[in-house]
Amino acid sequence: MKSSTRIHRRATAVVAAALMATGTFLTTNASAAVSDISASDQEAIVAETNSVRQAAGQAPLAWDDSLAKDAQAWADNPASTAGGGLHHDSIDNAAENMSSAGPGQATGQWASEKSAYDADSDHDPNSQGYMTKWGHYYNMIQSGYTKIGCGTKSDVPTGSVTVCRYS
Repeated sequence: MKSSTRIHRRATAVVAAALMATGTFLTTNASAAVSDISASDQEAIVAETNSVRQAAGQAPLAWDDSLAKDAQAWADNPASTAGGGLHHDSIDNAAENMSSAGPGQATGQWASEKSAYDADSDHDPNSQGYMTKWGHYYNMIQSGYTKIGCGTKSDVPTGSVTVCRYS
């Protein structure tokens, strides 16, 4: 009798461990469904953005699934790349960067605007410089932002689109 009780307890422990492992796996995958950006690209985007922010004397950002979900929804919307161009969404209390580069290249593309930002003494977000030369970099380094979330889509008129939102 003691032997069968011991076997039953071991079997119960094995089943419980398997269920917990499966539950953890499902929980992990549930978050990935928020955006088409892979976990490794999420980490790279956050790390590269935070490196740029640190160089500018700003606090780091954290990944935010809500922003990622909204960014992915805009990347998936045909209006974001209509006519082969990139078109920003109307958003409140946040900033948005868009690129036709994939998620692995977009952050570096935006960070490369630093020299244009440094050369312009007028850092007004309503200026022509913001709109055409250094606005992506400006969005990356704003002190009021604490979160970032991104989405991506391929096979669109621009080839691909990467959208990141900051809040």
